[in-house]
Amino acid sequence: MKSLEIVPHHYSSVHLRVKYPVKGIDEHTFTFQKHKKQITQWATNAVNCATELHPNSTIYVSSDSNDTVGYLLEESHFAKHYIDATKHKKHPLVVKLVARDYSNENHHVAFAQNVEADGFMDVFVDITIMGMGRCVAHGVGG
Repeated sequence: MKSLEIVPHHYSSVHLRVKYPVKGIDEHTFTFQKHKKQITQWATNAVNCATELHPNSTIYVSSDSNDTVGYLLEESHFAKHYIDATKHKKHPLVVKLVARDYSNENHHVAFAQNVEADGFMDVFVDITIMGMGRCVAHGVGG
């Protein structure tokens, strides 16, 4: 948590389970690019919700799709505005998104096969970090 610069009870979290089988999405054939428009709307809505619940805070982002986390941290208007504000030494925006290393996709507890318990460590890390924040805004999904 130190590397993310978050302190327990002083941040909020967003959890997006975008592979949840709803609105034409199937967990087994899911691709971020195929559903990008839908997912980015859900992700934006979840961040906006967390911001309403806990204004002026850092928001920890987690998802069952590492591409969704990457989108929020690197491409979303939240990321672009925060980068622009800090680059030009203007007053920074109130939304700062952070996440643990998302280069590897989380295993899904219900669908992963032949995965040892330690293969789910990143899932447990996400749950622990989310639980230590002030609130969690969920996107579509379980």
